[in-house]
Amino acid sequence: MSDDRFLERLRDDAARLRFEPRDAFLWTRLRARVRERIEHPTNVPQMLARWLRPVTAFFLVLAVGAALGITWVERAHESSYVSEAMINSSTPVEITLDGDTFSLAE
Repeated sequence: MSDDRFLERLRDDAARLRFEPRDAFLWTRLRARVRERIEHPTNVPQMLARWLRPVTAFFLVLAVGAALGITWVERAHESSYVSEAMINSSTPVEITLDGDTFSLAE
C-alpha cells in the first residue's frame, strides 16, 4: 500500500459538509421520512405524475410563448400593411367595370 492518505483527507474535508442537526426532533423527523420512503415506494402513477407535471408545464409555457409571439408578429405586420396602404393611397386607383373606368383618388 502507498502512504498516500487521500481517502483520509477526503473524509476529513467532507466531515465539515456533513448535515448533522443538533436537535433530536429533527433527527426523529428525518428518520421517519426515510423510513416512510423505504416502506412505501412510489407506484407507477405517482412516478409518471412526478415526471409528466414538469413536462406538461414546459409545453404549456411553450404554447403560451408561441401564441404571444404569433400575436405580436401579426400585429407588427398589420401595422406595416396599414402604412403601405396609406403610402399607396396617394396614387389613384383605377377600377374597370363593364367597360367603364372609375378612378379612385383623394
